[in-house]
Amino acid sequence: MYQIPNQFFLRLHHPRPRFKTEIEDVLIYLATEITAIGKQRNEVFKRALNNAIRRYGENITSKKKTVDNWRTEIDALFGFIIDDGEFSIPSKRAVELATQQDLVKFFKLFCYHFQYPGGFVKPKNNLEFIKHEVDFKPVHYILNMLNRAEQDTGKRAGINKAEATHCIFNDLRVTRDNREILDTWKLIMDNREVDMLYNWKGDAIRYAGDILDYAVQANLLVKRQNNMYYINHVEDLTIQRFLSPAPSDHFDYYAQLPSVSSVTLEDVKKLELKWVEYFNTDREDSFFDTDILALISDGSTENYEALKQKVESIDDIIEAGEMSSTGVIGSVGESLIIQHERIRISNEGRPDLKHLIKLIPPVYAVGYDINSVEADAVKRLIEVKTTASPKPVDFKRFHLTPNEWDAAKSYGEKYYVYRLMVTKGSIKLRLIKDPIAQYKLGNIDISVRDGVDVTIDPSKCGQEVELLR
Repeated sequence: MYQIPNQFFLRLHHPRPRFKTEIEDVLIYLATEITAIGKQRNEVFKRALNNAIRRYGENITSKKKTVDNWRTEIDALFGFIIDDGEFSIPSKRAVELATQQDLVKFFKLFCYHFQYPGGFVKPKNNLEFIKHEVDFKPVHYILNMLNRAEQDTGKRAGINKAEATHCIFNDLRVTRDNREILDTWKLIMDNREVDMLYNWKGDAIRYAGDILDYAVQANLLVKRQNNMYYINHVEDLTIQRFLSPAPSDHFDYYAQLPSVSSVTLEDVKKLELKWVEYFNTDREDSFFDTDILALISDGSTENYEALKQKVESIDDIIEAGEMSSTGVIGSVGESLIIQHERIRISNEGRPDLKHLIKLIPPVYAVGYDINSVEADAVKRLIEVKTTASPKPVDFKRFHLTPNEWDAAKSYGEKYYVYRLMVTKGSIKLRLIKDPIAQYKLGNIDISVRDGVDVTIDPSKCGQEVELLR
């Protein structure tokens, strides 16, 4: 059984959400609820968020302690709330996720900023990491190691949870001393050569396993049936940011604290707000925008390139600067719908109308994304709402801006919301005609938040159709 020498053993850990099996649904739901609550005094915010948590799933019967744990876990690990001592404020990451519903991008940003020591653990645990001089960004290290191994061997390089735990996460020679990545890879290879055994118990490998799984949710790694994790090379442009991060993209505890020998618990507590601010570093919308085609591909560059060739208008949309307000995810979603509409109208016997199906540049702010048409030449005005997630999520909820809601009122039956759900290897499309009429019929619920948050009842509202490609 492989053992780390005692003088180098330190088990890294972080909060583990009790909702990890449904984390995608929970994150979108809570980000939306937190954003809707807005800036409030701490106690008011806490009560409102607890009430929102109780409305989720079967939590209505949960004990107060369970609800409190949900709230603190989501806050600690994902940095959704900024607490200035008097007010609680939705963080930038929470608002981005609520507005864009791009879980893949969210997990990329999470993986990019996640490090030990980090403000996601209790100050006493963080102090322990600091006393041991830990300074470690796990996803960066693993991607660099696998990338370098592939360069040197010319073969695909993978790692499993036990190897990541015992050869990387729990070894101070890596997390403190920044052991050379090829030395770590050689250790893993040497252990494989002699069929070295590892402790695979769940409580031993869960923390490294979490981070590997979050990297999969970010589409940075792919997990194969052999339980090995490999670099997802259709995301090479994104991965390059991890391989060569800017020096400023690191929260340097040691530059902001007294010497390690004299640092106190109070010193660590004083940095909690700065940590949350770092975790919510302002990024350009394009910093980690989700490549929808990379998400739905099978992970091979050949399949990815084939998908790109099939989708019309993507390059034209992006090069013309006609990006949607939600960045590349929105633009590619809109491009897929343009293609869908052109095929639909041709299938309905009116290919002569294809030229009327066009993207409306956001600068015109007309309250919808695409000008389409029916077979009888009557206009169909389409607002595209795209959600990107590594796994299927409950996508009954979406947000309409004040302009979009007003357009829905003005155009009635001509106004459609096309709800596009993009997950690993699949796309679903639901058409919602005349959302105002659906609201009046009781088929959708709304809550006001800089426009309206819409929740549909799929059994009563909308039609799921095949995306034509």
